[in-house]
Amino acid sequence: MDALASAGFDIAHTFDATVAAREPGLAALAGEMRLGILIGNTHALWPPFTAAMRDATLAAEVDPLDRYTERILDAAFPPPARIFYGHRRYGEAFLPLQRLAALTGLGALAPNHLVIHPVYGPWFALRAVIVLEGEPPVRQPIPKPCTCDASCNETFARAQQSSEWRDWLAVRASCALRSWRYSDDQIRYHYLKRWPTP
Repeated sequence: MDALASAGFDIAHTFDATVAAREPGLAALAGEMRLGILIGNTHALWPPFTAAMRDATLAAEVDPLDRYTERILDAAFPPPARIFYGHRRYGEAFLPLQRLAALTGLGALAPNHLVIHPVYGPWFALRAVIVLEGEPPVRQPIPKPCTCDASCNETFARAQQSSEWRDWLAVRASCALRSWRYSDDQIRYHYLKRWPTP
């Protein structure tokens, strides 16, 4: 896991894949291997990803962050491990990683559909699920780390009527747990897919 953390994937949350596979949308996780790992990142992703973008081949990709994620996780988890990426469809749908995070106790689902972590608040991203050999821990959903107030609900209602990215950023920024906020460059990249220019 140290190699993942040094590449910016500092969240590796283990869970029982066979239990999760019983939930709607998560049947793809079923199989003989039981140890699931939900992979994500905080703002720790930005420095190593920025360094990786010096590679002209990666920088030329349509979505370099997706390719970077695949490059790191494919190397870290060779077969027979199974990798399910958050940016790919499996069958007709994406895996509901937010539901999985709430189900397995990584965070709690807020009314605005963001997963809120007790430390990181809403300032983290879910990238993939790994299923491999190993004994999984027993996990339970956690209590909500914060309480959404009227301003959170108003911000979410406003964003639902908008196509402006700043309105959607305001939904995340309205959470009281904000000490792990992304940098401005990381925020713009995630919301606009625009690489910062010097």
